[in-house]
Amino acid sequence: MAKKNPYVFTIGFDETDPVHVRAAEILNGTKKKAQLIAAAILSYVDGADSERRPDFNMESFQPLLEKLIQKELERVMSRHPAPPADEEGQSSESILDLSYEEKETKMDENVTRNIIEAMDIFRKN
Repeated sequence: MAKKNPYVFTIGFDETDPVHVRAAEILNGTKKKAQLIAAAILSYVDGADSERRPDFNMESFQPLLEKLIQKELERVMSRHPAPPADEEGQSSESILDLSYEEKETKMDENVTRNIIEAMDIFRKN
């Protein structure tokens, strides 16, 4: 019996396998899942130097990048305790506000290129 639609798949991940859990987290963090899966398969099968590279769409990776940055900030902040407060409860050091604000952020070409290059390095290793 032939498949009804050869371009539609249902994939189940094993929640007890750390590799599957990580893959599911990545897929849940991106909007264009099919594009990410297609790029990953082509990269795996054809190698990192494949001539066919998908167009980089920052919007599809933004949620994942935000989550990774947030985790890294939490990790760093947990290693560095807050500075001691004075009698009034105020810190003697200035505090940089790193909280997330709902606003559109434009990334310049250099930042985008650096992210793509870093992703290529991870794919090669």
